[in-house]
Amino acid sequence: MTVLAIINPQSLLGGEIKKSLGRRRELWSDVRLLGTEPAQVGAVTEFAGEAALVQECDVEALQGVRLAILLPGDEDPTAAQLSLPADSTLLVVDPKSGWHGATPAVAGIDSTEDRSGAVFISPSPVVILLAHLLQPLQDLGTSAAVAQILMPASTQGQAGLDELFEQTRSFLAVQDDKPTEVFGKQISFNLFPLSFDDTRHLDPLTRILGGNPAVALQVVQAGVFHCLACSLFLGFDQDPGLEKLRHCLAANPWIEMAGEGELPGPTDAAAREEILVADLRPSPTRPGSYQLWAVMDNLTRGGVSNVLGIVESLLAPAS
Repeated sequence: MTVLAIINPQSLLGGEIKKSLGRRRELWSDVRLLGTEPAQVGAVTEFAGEAALVQECDVEALQGVRLAILLPGDEDPTAAQLSLPADSTLLVVDPKSGWHGATPAVAGIDSTEDRSGAVFISPSPVVILLAHLLQPLQDLGTSAAVAQILMPASTQGQAGLDELFEQTRSFLAVQDDKPTEVFGKQISFNLFPLSFDDTRHLDPLTRILGGNPAVALQVVQAGVFHCLACSLFLGFDQDPGLEKLRHCLAANPWIEMAGEGELPGPTDAAAREEILVADLRPSPTRPGSYQLWAVMDNLTRGGVSNVLGIVESLLAPAS
């Protein structure tokens, strides 16, 4: 009997995880929807085609749980505060805090052994995207990577989508009452850099890649609804050549190389599992260096697909 728990499921990403996990009945015998926040507890929702109630996340509700998936809330509870059984495994999704000692994991990039009592992290979509792009190139002697990533409104959940929609509507209607509670300023038809804590993006990426290559990162908030976009510069100890670079990237099953002349944007990646890579070319000013463009859906490959990949790995029978 495999009992799973989804903690704080009432979010945009939580809804996608519920839908996807509900279709994967071979992974579980029972799934409990639990909440650590008053706004979540008591909510009526749906799971696997049936009505479901979000119950309070307490010791009794967690009894017998083999794997708990903790989704972001207003505050991240600690593992001790959750009072999980000693033999349970915890998977924390894109935490705001560092969760020191937890193991970041990107499905298909690194392995997750089934270790009872362990804590794993499904990191931010930024980390997932860069891990998929950089890990296949490590054997080529990648010496440096400089990434600029454009973040969509949906990384702020339904509230972010609603605010972008209302701002856009107000802007087109030439009205001044644009809501700014989520982003703090106008995001519609706008871009601005985001400050971030290294513990959320660079620390887990460094652990996943073993510190190679060193990554310089700029994250920018963009006025788009869904999907990350990334401009990536790559430096190498020795020039691997364009075809070798293309071959290594294409070997990742979740990367799709765009055809010549194709320049995909966020709308092209929406609802897709694949990371679309385009405009791979030598840098005109740095011999032996290259640049590329990539787009990825933050709710599929950057969210629920990574979570389910980790869950499958953790629940797989020991070989």
